Amino acid sequence: MHLRIAVPHDRLYTPLIEGTARSIQLLRVPEEECSRLLRANRVELALLSPLAYGQCIEHADYRIVPTSAIALEGYTERVWLYFRPGVRTLSRCIVPSLTAFLTQALRIVLQEAYELDPVLIPASGMSVREALHEADAVLSWEEDSPEMERLDVAEEWFHAFGHALPVGFWVCRPEELPAELPRLVEQLSRPGLAPTETVTEQRSPLPSYPTYPGVIHWHWDSTVAEALKATLELLYYHGLVPHLAEVKLWDGTQPSQQGHYS
Repeated sequence: MHLRIAVPHDRLYTPLIEGTARSIQLLRVPEEECSRLLRANRVELALLSPLAYGQCIEHADYRIVPTSAIALEGYTERVWLYFRPGVRTLSRCIVPSLTAFLTQALRIVLQEAYELDPVLIPASGMSVREALHEADAVLSWEEDSPEMERLDVAEEWFHAFGHALPVGFWVCRPEELPAELPRLVEQLSRPGLAPTETVTEQRSPLPSYPTYPGVIHWHWDSTVAEALKATLELLYYHGLVPHLAEVKLWDGTQPSQQGHYS
């Protein structure tokens, strides 16, 4: 069976698609386009964020394929909030996109942990240094500039809510798909990519907490599942998804009896 798969074009997700797999057509598109393609039946599988999953679940009974994924637990050096030198207030923040899940995750962290609600300004095509001439802070998961003052957003999330920040996982419609689907998707991952990756280096000149190892989860597991449940509750509480979505798993061995995570 020929599978069409949609993946956000951001480099954050690249380790999940650096391998090779037969009979797969890979579409790199903007994050919000992934869920649209899935709803329109133009792809069989899409890498979705918790926000996209929570928003599209009302349109169909989608299922999560428990295979490769990405979740950030603590200090992981993947999503940064950069600060203008000498900044004393946070009133304007440039973000890659207003609709991106990580933008909304930052907004929730700032509101819940710091009682801050800066104006979020979408902008693209500028470097972090250029953007900081226009705002007090810049959110980025594309540029890594360790010499600048910054906070690790996943670390802030972990300390605010006590669980990992789920970023992306594979979602399909509950229809007949090959039983080897999880294996096919895993073959797309970077060769040798371990289920978890420990991050110990503290490069930021502005650490918010004492150094401790963070973990990147590259595969669906109980930590990712529990984090997703908690994150969906946060998104519902903040009015970002219309319903409190369940975490429903695809089971290729029993297509008519899909599993729930509880």
